[in-house]
Amino acid sequence: MITFPYGIADFQGIRRRGMYYADRTAYLRDVERLGRTLVFLRPRRFGKSLWLQTLATYYDLRLAEEADVLFGGLAVGREPTPERNSYFVLQWNFSEVSARDSVEEIARRLHGYVNSQIKNFLVTYRDYLPDPVEIEPDATNTLRGLLARIRRAPHRLCLLIDEYDNFVNEIMVRDTATYNALFEADGPFKELFKSVKSATEGEGIERVFVTGVSPVALNDLTSGFNNAKDVSHHPAFAALCGFREEEILDAMGRIAEERSLEAAPREFLDTMRTWYNGYRFAAEAGDLVYNPTNVLYFLESLAEFGKPPQALHDPNLRTDQGKLAFLARTAAGSGVIEQLTEGDGTVKVAELAKSFSLKDLTQVGEDRGTVASFLYYMGLLTRTRDVPPRLRIPNLVVRKLFLERLLEIFLPEAGESYRAGASGAALPGRLDREAR
Repeated sequence: MITFPYGIADFQGIRRRGMYYADRTAYLRDVERLGRTLVFLRPRRFGKSLWLQTLATYYDLRLAEEADVLFGGLAVGREPTPERNSYFVLQWNFSEVSARDSVEEIARRLHGYVNSQIKNFLVTYRDYLPDPVEIEPDATNTLRGLLARIRRAPHRLCLLIDEYDNFVNEIMVRDTATYNALFEADGPFKELFKSVKSATEGEGIERVFVTGVSPVALNDLTSGFNNAKDVSHHPAFAALCGFREEEILDAMGRIAEERSLEAAPREFLDTMRTWYNGYRFAAEAGDLVYNPTNVLYFLESLAEFGKPPQALHDPNLRTDQGKLAFLARTAAGSGVIEQLTEGDGTVKVAELAKSFSLKDLTQVGEDRGTVASFLYYMGLLTRTRDVPPRLRIPNLVVRKLFLERLLEIFLPEAGESYRAGASGAALPGRLDREAR
């Protein structure tokens, strides 16, 4: 029976258990072609972590003998790239760093987390790096010590950073003063990325791949990490994460055959198109892609029960409400949210902003381009082919998020949002019609 890896980002586990895997390994050739330090931004729960685990598995020098098992039958297994299984691999996932408390406490946790990952790395590669590395309170010094050992080895380091902006985004929406302190000239976050940048200049780090949601923190790092190439909008990566319609149809066809479903796959696709719809991540992209979390959520239910999930909106996507609340506190932000819900679900921008700071988001004024672009990075808007650019609400799931946020804006008292939504209380303009 076909099984779907809903909520699973373990590439090795997926392959060893024979779970469904939409082959993305052909993109490894583009990774090696486009640069040594790459940044790839996508909305949360859009398959970024699984892609990083694919990279980690492919490049890890320890897994050379298992390459045929893990990549057999996949695109890169049929045509390997020159760098397969040629690196030490160090991984950081900043979603594991707590964003609570003072700058000093956050810095302590950040250094502690990086140090713990280096400790694990040293255990993993003890047969290749027998010399000890001193773990110092300042993780940038620990990293320098590690790289000194690596420079004496025949292999270099591949650093994979997942959710680079996760904990700083939490701080951003809660406490801008703390956020700014992390990015000061000697702030801990900036210092860490400066050390990574330095290490890519012949000091032992050969390849870096960074994922995140938005370019805000990347912009605020300024010279601390200005050697990175942002490939988020590159046409070659437009369909790297997410599902294309033909892939969804293929998966549903396999389910229909196994379960002898009466409904044709295209009937289910109509439902998915209404609720999940397609996202466009490059102006030149022909293919639209669907949020993979929602797709796997739907397909898992179809495979197990023979019918779609009762609630078509995956509740795990609701955490974007915090960022909507943050934007609604600004004049431009509240204006964009209301415009999108009251009008035709679109907003015009002079151009999609590819770099902006926290100051750009929070400045007083009515310029809505930066806010609309931030909503695009969150996955709450997607681009059209219009010139000048127009961003639109992509699907019914996202419209629900906007409606719930507007209920809170117009009825801010605790509990009133829920009661209004349940009772159909009148709200201004189109919001009233949507709420009913």
